[in-house]
Amino acid sequence: MRRLALAVIALAVAGWLASAWPGTRAELRARDIRPVPGRELSPARVQEAIGLLEDARRARPDGEVVPRRAGLELTAGRPERAVALLRPLVRHEPENVTAWTALALALADSDPEAAAEADARRRALAPPVEP
Repeated sequence: MRRLALAVIALAVAGWLASAWPGTRAELRARDIRPVPGRELSPARVQEAIGLLEDARRARPDGEVVPRRAGLELTAGRPERAVALLRPLVRHEPENVTAWTALALALADSDPEAAAEADARRRALAPPVEP
């Protein structure tokens, strides 16, 4: 009976790992597409990375992928799309420091007051460390 239980658990873990692999692979490929100092990303490369991160988000619906995707939307000059991605995330994960940071950046030009609130939330979650 123990062997059967272990076999079932092993199969469940293997299935979970197999289902996570496509999203992980997409996330890693998107991570390789990033701006290099002195050279901007082409719009096609930004769109490629956004598509990869969207695939990763569907496979791994946690708060790690969305801020990266929002950053790419900012790189593409679409802060409103970044805000649309980040607002639900900070409601769902109110302690996600990366999401609050990205939201403050995304709101900086269109809504400075909301950007300051997002930045204040970020600082409250991760206060500066005094030397």
